[in-house]
Amino acid sequence: HTNLGDKSPFMNIFFDGSSDRKVVSALSRCRSSENEGLLLLFKQTLEETKSSLIEADGDRFRQLQGRAKVLQDFLEAVDKAPSILERLR
Repeated sequence: HTNLGDKSPFMNIFFDGSSDRKVVSALSRCRSSENEGLLLLFKQTLEETKSSLIEADGDRFRQLQGRAKVLQDFLEAVDKAPSILERLR
């Protein structure tokens, strides 16, 4: 693990301040054209989930909120992975 410490550009479930090069590399590869459909699916699911949060309450709200956070963190991690990978080199 490489400690990114306070220089980490963001905190999410995929980057917790120390990042394994293998994980960052895998996230970076998610940007390849062969994964374009999957990333589009995740983006659409995130938008649908955000829309569902407007009407949800109680347990359903918390479930949707958790889903949205995971999807958002994943998409953000994929987006930021190349620059983080560069710093790890």
